[in-house]
Amino acid sequence: MALLLLALVAGLAAGYARGGRLRRLGERPPVRSRLILTALGAYAVGVAGSWVWEPLLPAMTALCWFTLGFYAWLNRAYHGARLIALGLAANGLVILLNGGMPVSVSAEQRAGVEVTAAERPDEGVVTVAGDDTRLRWLGKTIPVAFPPRPEAVSPGDIAVAAGVAAALATAMTGRRTAAARERAEAPRRPQRRPAERAGQRPRPSGPPPPPEPATGRATMDDDATAGTAPESPRVTA
Repeated sequence: MALLLLALVAGLAAGYARGGRLRRLGERPPVRSRLILTALGAYAVGVAGSWVWEPLLPAMTALCWFTLGFYAWLNRAYHGARLIALGLAANGLVILLNGGMPVSVSAEQRAGVEVTAAERPDEGVVTVAGDDTRLRWLGKTIPVAFPPRPEAVSPGDIAVAAGVAAALATAMTGRRTAAARERAEAPRRPQRRPAERAGQRPRPSGPPPPPEPATGRATMDDDATAGTAPESPRVTA
């Protein structure tokens, strides 16, 4: 939590230093924001269901991180969104493999944590890192001696914090990634009709053209034909 607060302060400071304003954050709202509610719902299901089946909480917590990571990836037009997605996915993976986030006791001691993970009661999604921990380096193994609340953080936490700071600073200035800028500036191609896509000649749109006027010669021929009676067949005896 302390690392995330530091990232927010750093992002705000960098944004204001580059002439950004908070009002610009609403100019390009992120897409698919309902995924945040989906992630929170998954975590709530895990908390409620852990009373019946305890492993459900770390599994749904990992699903929560994966959902938030997918949400960040969908909004990769923002600078730093890719880092956020990578960090959340890394945290979700290590939680899913170990049944909780592995925490290094030695890292907490170096950071100055008074009550380490080994001394705290069971928190459901936190485990003590040991020799049998899978992908231990993705756990909370990095000490952060922030005075209000020292803690140990994971590489995924650092990636998320860096991504949040970058996204906030650039969103305040209205900047976008190069790919998003090219998509916005590219001219839209006119949509072709199905006949054109199939290689057929499209039919002309609009009312049909008026008929061509008849020539004088054709009119005289028609009059002569109309005035001549048809010959009756001869009857021979």
